[in-house]
Amino acid sequence: MMRNQTMKSWRSAEQWLLGSMVLALAMAAFIWLVLGPAPAAPAYLTAVVLLIASLLASLFMMLRVGTTRRQMEAVLHGRARAEQHAIEALRHSEAQWKEVFEHNPVMYFMVDAAGTVLSVNTFGAAQLGYAVSELLGQSVLKVFPAEEQQVARSNVAICLENIGQTHSWEICKVRKDGSSLWVRENAKAVRRLDNQLIVLIACEDITERKLAEDALRQSEMYSAEAQRLSHTGSYGLRAARGEIVWSEETFRIFEFERAPSVRLDAVMQRVHPDDRVRVQQTIDRASRDGKDFAHGYRLLMPDGAVKHVHATAHAVTDASGGVEFVGAVTDVTARKQAEVELHDAQTNLAHVTRVTALGEMAASIAHEVNQPLAAVVTNAAACLRWLDREPANLKEARGTLRSIINDGNRAGEVIQRVRALVNKTTDRKALHINEVVNEVMSLVQHELFSHRVALRLELAPALPPVLADRIQLQQVILNLVVNGIEAMQQVKDRPRELAIRTRQDQTSQVLVTVSDCGVGVAAENADRLFDAFFTTKSSGMGMGLSICRSIVNAHGGRLSASGNAGPGATFQFTLPLNREDST
Repeated sequence: MMRNQTMKSWRSAEQWLLGSMVLALAMAAFIWLVLGPAPAAPAYLTAVVLLIASLLASLFMMLRVGTTRRQMEAVLHGRARAEQHAIEALRHSEAQWKEVFEHNPVMYFMVDAAGTVLSVNTFGAAQLGYAVSELLGQSVLKVFPAEEQQVARSNVAICLENIGQTHSWEICKVRKDGSSLWVRENAKAVRRLDNQLIVLIACEDITERKLAEDALRQSEMYSAEAQRLSHTGSYGLRAARGEIVWSEETFRIFEFERAPSVRLDAVMQRVHPDDRVRVQQTIDRASRDGKDFAHGYRLLMPDGAVKHVHATAHAVTDASGGVEFVGAVTDVTARKQAEVELHDAQTNLAHVTRVTALGEMAASIAHEVNQPLAAVVTNAAACLRWLDREPANLKEARGTLRSIINDGNRAGEVIQRVRALVNKTTDRKALHINEVVNEVMSLVQHELFSHRVALRLELAPALPPVLADRIQLQQVILNLVVNGIEAMQQVKDRPRELAIRTRQDQTSQVLVTVSDCGVGVAAENADRLFDAFFTTKSSGMGMGLSICRSIVNAHGGRLSASGNAGPGATFQFTLPLNREDST
């Protein structure tokens, strides 16, 4: 508008100058025609000069006005083009921002102080299952479940109380179809040009993250509950830094206060003093070798109670090349107590069984032997009467003595039958001796642990099977192990170690040896140990060995004992191979 007015003004000035020049030429022509040529007249010359000067001035001004007009027209045209470009750029920018606002994967809301939706982008409405028109003019509470509406009101109120400050929160919304949508909202209250307060809200969909967090939380809850039920906690050990990360159950087992991590030194103080060196050596060796480890030890709690735990660990390499351990620790106190109770019950049961069997055997022997013994006594009395006669009836006495001999043989036969009954094997099968040894070891773990005896197994692989009764062989090995443990009870100045070895000897028989480092066996007592009622005064060694020899002999083997070159004794027995497998 102003540009057009300016151009009109310049055109009017140019026309005025042109008109003035035409008027000056007309006056010059009029003077020339009226006065005629009179070059000498001063007035005439002056008028002519003035007219020519006016004409030239008008021409010059007309040229300047034209040039200026053209320059201004160029400037105004340039400005017009610039304005047009600016308008087009503004329209393009508005279109781009409209596209961003409408289709950006973020939900945008504009609400007034009462919570009425003033604006919402297409993406935000679509995410909630609505058209934009369905939300405009409606309360923003429409997209919140009933239990979240009060929280939504409070959030809007907080923004209105702190104008210009950005606030963030996570909240659940409800779609048109009733499904839930978790969002993270960033909101700010601003004042418009009309002084109206509005709240701008940008919402980010975090439903997948929330579902993942809920799944992780549920998984952690299940894991924690499983650990609590099984009394098994997990841990991570950074041995180089002496730092341990524990699960909740591990804190419960060790009775420590919850913390992000625990120092290894503090944990070692909770280990029973008698086990502390061994535990530290196990960890140091595993850290040095970078290998997995497993060990059992005791904990001495602040109230004086003792717990038994079993820990296993797997070695892994961290980003810096160091060794870390990931493992589990199980509270086995209840199991250990059950093992003690089971062992006591087994011991009592074995004792009752032996007493019962002995009573039954005694009754059987008494019943079988009673008649021949009674006959012997009767015949002996008769023999005395025949000899007391005058003269003595030697013929009858000899007959009576023969009867006594027969009755004595009958009694011996009874004893032989009882012995055969005792030694009779009713369930002999082909079996591997190493399996029998391992089965017995599972039964004596408590005894070894309670007496602080270290066990070393050296079992030769691929041994041929033997034909034997599994239960009877278990009894033999168990008796030998228990005797070895009892022989080391008085040892205080050296480690207590029990070694069990299996191999095949030169006669192709399976050889089993049980060696201890106890008080040893005197050479003169080596054979007497297997007598039924022999025992050494120092250790009680010999109890049950007679039964062991009877069982081994019944299997066609041989049981013997000898003193070690150093402290302790070695018991060994041989068993023939299963003939079916050896042929």
